[in-house]
Amino acid sequence: MQVSDPQPAVRASDAVVARIVYASEARIHESVFSEMEGIRASALKHNEPAGVFTALLYQSGWFVQWKEGPGAALLRIMDKVAGDRRHFGLRIVHSSRGPRLLSGPWSMAIVQADETPAEMAQRVAELRHSLDQGIQYAPPAIWRKLSTPMRHPGAHLHGDRDGFHRVMVCSAVGESSFQLVHWLARRHEQEVVHRRFAGATRLDVGTDYVDFAAGGGVLRVIAMARNGLSLPLTQAFIPDYSHLVLLLCGEPERDVQLVQRVADACANIVSPPALVAVAPEAQHHEQPFALAHQLGLVYLKAEANTEHSAESWAVVEPVLAVWRDAATSGAPIDTRLGRGSQFA
Repeated sequence: MQVSDPQPAVRASDAVVARIVYASEARIHESVFSEMEGIRASALKHNEPAGVFTALLYQSGWFVQWKEGPGAALLRIMDKVAGDRRHFGLRIVHSSRGPRLLSGPWSMAIVQADETPAEMAQRVAELRHSLDQGIQYAPPAIWRKLSTPMRHPGAHLHGDRDGFHRVMVCSAVGESSFQLVHWLARRHEQEVVHRRFAGATRLDVGTDYVDFAAGGGVLRVIAMARNGLSLPLTQAFIPDYSHLVLLLCGEPERDVQLVQRVADACANIVSPPALVAVAPEAQHHEQPFALAHQLGLVYLKAEANTEHSAESWAVVEPVLAVWRDAATSGAPIDTRLGRGSQFA
């Protein structure tokens, strides 16, 4: 079988497990989050002891589940899943063996986007058709394809690593990362997609993103809550990002804590994304830079008022443009390039 958009070997060391992704139409009688909490409780009771890890997505009237674990255990659990009355019309869109890509037993996401169930069904049907034709996408690629509304700019470019770039933004305090995403959406007249992520505990965090045209391709800028960095679903997609933008506040304790959270999230990634740290003043980089250097992370420095989205983007965008231009031209990428940057 031909594998399209393969997931690179990003984990340092993981045993081979069975992996399956399926989509199904939801039959929900309570709130979406309440139903998903019920699914979580059942999954943690039955799946975790069997070594099966799960990521669950709800979008536009559909569930998408990505499961990984020992083959025999996964088959037993799938038999139970098929009879669950909370969904129907189960369609398998991925089945393989490979390294674990989920770092924990449970993650779930709710995506709030302007898309109909019929449009979601069309994307599921296209993936199923590809599988029937012997073309199989990696689990993260399927998740991306099913969680991106068809009407978004560049939705067809998800499998093109040079044409679709992804950047995550986190702030040391407050919600400046989310403010930046909403400012970019207004600037480019694009929709903000709102998502809620949760893990095995009751941790519930927000994450918003916007897609817009940039440099002949598409750029996705994702605002992630600080607590969201610890979620297995977040960590599974970190290799997708070219850069992690950190909006620092100038308080050493909080800024260092953010760098440490990012380092923990990247701990099992062979080639972590470069950090683009924006601080109000140059001296505010001293301690975060030292920690990043100690941990072997690339740390690019820039200065701007991080509470002002336009100022922050004015120093971040040139760094991303250098990387993007090098990627699209096929030239070697030097992550040290970019205004106000320094290599750790």
